[in-house]
Amino acid sequence: MKTSLHKIRVSRPSPERPLAPQREKIAPPVAEKKRVLIIEDQAAICELIAEMIQHQARCVVVGTASEGTQGIEQVLRLRPDILILDVLMPGVGGIEVLRRLGRSLPDCRVLIFSAKQEPHIIRALMQEGVHGFVNKTSPLSELRKAVDALAQGLTWFNEDFSRTVRQALASPAQHGDGMIDLLTPREREIAVLIAKSHSSKEVAGILDISIKTAENHRANLMRKLSVRDVAGLVRFVVRQGLVDPAHD
Repeated sequence: MKTSLHKIRVSRPSPERPLAPQREKIAPPVAEKKRVLIIEDQAAICELIAEMIQHQARCVVVGTASEGTQGIEQVLRLRPDILILDVLMPGVGGIEVLRRLGRSLPDCRVLIFSAKQEPHIIRALMQEGVHGFVNKTSPLSELRKAVDALAQGLTWFNEDFSRTVRQALASPAQHGDGMIDLLTPREREIAVLIAKSHSSKEVAGILDISIKTAENHRANLMRKLSVRDVAGLVRFVVRQGLVDPAHD
């Protein structure tokens, strides 16, 4: 008897395919937060702005200051990306802060947050090259949008501000407006103190200079500005937006 042999097919293991190389997943770079410095003399407003910014993804507050001189020191030390600045403050005001900083921080973007929007103030701000303006009467949401715009390298000027700019540029500058550039930073500081009714002796004490030096600065101010009395100096300082006549 013949036994039929069945052919048994033995499956051979297929050669293993080489595994495709795994690409390492690289996380997208995290953008550095923009460093914000706030110069605002009203503590409640300053704290409100700081709290608002802390909740924004693009920004972080690195410092605050309640007056101009301290603010200038902080700006030069901390070198922020964005400066939020009030215009009228005790001592050195916002416009003077910008004049003193000059081109020290060319990449710093300046956002003005102020209730003052008079044409002569707007003209001075535009001359200093600010990047945004929000009126303090605006909703907080507008300030939030403005900060976000500056963080992206944009500007923020609403239509109301743009209208004021057009009026300011269309109206002729008043006599003496260009003379502010003739004054040294020290002379502008003394002009503000005199406009706030400080005597030469008080000015000397505040600035830690001699009475004679204070009197010399006072005389130079009067001569440069072609004013004969303190009243004329006060009018000039107020017109330049260096002090608010309603301020204490």
